[in-house]
Amino acid sequence: MVGIAAFGVHVPTYRLAREVIAQATGGRVTGGERAVANYDEDALTMGVDASLECMDNYMRAWGTSLDGSTLGGLLFCSTSSPYREKQAVSILSSVLEVDPSALIVDLNGSLRGGLTGIKVGSNLLKQSSVESKTLIIAADRRSSAPGSLEEQAFGDGAVALLLGQGDVLVTVEEHFAINANFPHFWRRENDAYVQAGDTRFVENMGYLPLMTEAIDSLLKKANIASSDVAKLILHTPNARLARRLARRLGFNPETQLADTLFDKIGDTGTAQVFLSLIGVLAEARPGENLVVAGYGDGAEAILLRISENIHRVEECRGLGVHLGQKLPLENYAKYLHFRDVTGESSYDAFSSLPLLWREENQNLRMYGAQCQKCGMIHFPWRRICHKCGVKDQMDAFKLKRQGEIYTYTNDYLYVNPDPPQSLAVIDLEGGGRFFGQVTDVNPQELHIGLKVELSFRKIHDGQGLPNYFWKARPAIGRE
Repeated sequence: MVGIAAFGVHVPTYRLAREVIAQATGGRVTGGERAVANYDEDALTMGVDASLECMDNYMRAWGTSLDGSTLGGLLFCSTSSPYREKQAVSILSSVLEVDPSALIVDLNGSLRGGLTGIKVGSNLLKQSSVESKTLIIAADRRSSAPGSLEEQAFGDGAVALLLGQGDVLVTVEEHFAINANFPHFWRRENDAYVQAGDTRFVENMGYLPLMTEAIDSLLKKANIASSDVAKLILHTPNARLARRLARRLGFNPETQLADTLFDKIGDTGTAQVFLSLIGVLAEARPGENLVVAGYGDGAEAILLRISENIHRVEECRGLGVHLGQKLPLENYAKYLHFRDVTGESSYDAFSSLPLLWREENQNLRMYGAQCQKCGMIHFPWRRICHKCGVKDQMDAFKLKRQGEIYTYTNDYLYVNPDPPQSLAVIDLEGGGRFFGQVTDVNPQELHIGLKVELSFRKIHDGQGLPNYFWKARPAIGRE
């Protein structure tokens, strides 16, 4: 049986209380808070971090290392990809070092793209060897007009799910999808923000009937009743609508409806149902049935069954540590600055295609150089060892992403949407030093010896081309 063998999560550190938005825009407060991507994050960077955590969690759960070369498929699902023309997944595949002959594809434009990805990935695995794996990434950083209802509702985040056969945490039992040309949310080629239809109309004529038909049809196909389902996991633009749908389907919203996380991080688009699913897996028991349903130009639902291996989830870095590590974004103007509504920076950045191509191994895959004579590790790559002076006697050395701060400084003069610009020298586990920016941190809490991990981030847009590299952030879930 095909199933989910591991998962990874990325929830941005910053949270914006909906009360702060309402006070600034004069809108109605809907309660809770939403996750806000930092100015250097987009759907792709969040997807990379979720993917790397997924691979780490696979090692924690199964005691076996996993790298990109073992992946037969890599699917990036998003409605907010940084590219309209060009596959963002090609950058992700380079970071993960996926075999170029694997199925590498973007599934963009649909909020239920992640569920479609599970269907595509399952079919791919059934035609592959037992050892083959498929990685599905669902990530969104959706844009919303200032003062709109969507501005309070939307949140940012990413999830990576590793599909495999044999050793899995949950099995994929059944799938059902219904397609419909129903515009609920949409964004055209030149639209800066997501648009939405009249709330009452799109909920009553779109969301409720389409989701009802998809879930009802799935239960009939699997020959089970709503009472046989432990948790119903729904994509929903608001928590109220999820409860309406659950009651309509015969589920008990109090005991069977999974937390949509709307009050904690908001509607995270393609990632929402999977974030909710990972929260459920932390308390699931073998044999339980889960229904996961997504929405967008129709509806899609899958039936999952908890396997006997579910206890391995305890070894993984789960949703709880991400929800617990957060910084308040108390200024609405700063949020607009992050979103580039008021201008991200005042300098003209430069990107060179030949340079990006030549240094891909270093900049995306984090390879340094190790001296063949004395063993000194250099990053960035250099021809002459600065310890023993030998020339052109270097081997490629893969750097680890964890380490601790050796020294640091806070620069209050450098142009930065989230001042100050924090820079640090980091001693990496396994050898080597990294010098670069520190992000997602209160500068007053920086200190020598702070445990950090490298996070994939956007450095700038030069000549209209996103330029990605690595930054350090406080390590999540580590002492």
